[in-house]
This record gives sequence, structure tokens and C-alpha cells, in this order.
Amino acid sequence: MKSVRQLKDILGLNTIHQTRNRIKAVEDVIQPYIKRGENNEILVGDEGVTILTKLQDLYESGLLLSEAAEVIRSDYLPGEEDDIDTDSYSTTSLQPKPKSKVDLIDYLMEELEFQRELILNLARSNSEGDIGNKKVDNNENKWWLEWL
Repeated sequence: MKSVRQLKDILGLNTIHQTRNRIKAVEDVIQPYIKRGENNEILVGDEGVTILTKLQDLYESGLLLSEAAEVIRSDYLPGEEDDIDTDSYSTTSLQPKPKSKVDLIDYLMEELEFQRELILNLARSNSEGDIGNKKVDNNENKWWLEWL
């Protein structure tokens, strides 16, 4: 069992407060591995240390602490999956994920149509004017139009 001070060193953090923030971020996941010691000191078991180390690795890779905690929760807590597609390039944000193959095909066809319209609008706008400082030749062979 490791104390908060020991966890601070293991995780490479500067303050005990940072360690407590990480424990709180994944408290629901590491709760079975936490015990109270002398003077109500927080003690974390080896499995809890492993989870906190993974959380810290995700945080150091560029995720926000809340995002890293969500990844840890999805890995360790059964049955808690996000039902929201947060792909920023999709036609509408926050669409539910398709539940069946037919729904998936419909979703992909809708996405394909949206991307096709974007390409056509871009091609139309580029053929009407300048791109940067260069004039666009309207007779230029636009190879991507063959794919539409």
C-alpha cells in the first residue's frame, strides 16, 4: 500500500494536491484499492497504483485529466460506453453511434454524401476565383471530380 506522498514520487508529480486530484479523477475505478491508514491517511494498493500510472501516462500524452479519466473508466468499468459519436468531421455533431449494420451503412452513406457536397462546393468556389495569389484555370483537369 502506497501513501499519497509515495504516489507523488511514483507518478513524478510536484505536489500532493496533484496526486489527490488524480485519485479523485478516477475514484470510482480505484475505490476497491483504497484504504484508510493511520490518522485517516489515504493508502492505495498496487492495482490502484497501476491505474494511477496509466492515468498519468495518458495525461502526459496530451489528454486533459478529465479525458484521461474517461479513458480509464471505459477500460476498467464494465458497461459504461459512450453512446455519442464526437467525430468533429461528421455531418452533425453528437449523433448516436449506429447500433446495427444497416444503421452503420445508412450513417456512412449520409457521411459520404455530406463529404461529396463539400468537395463539389469547394471545386465550384475554386473554379470561380483565385486560390491564394494564383489564378485558377477553368480548363484544368480536376481528377477528383471523376470519383464523385
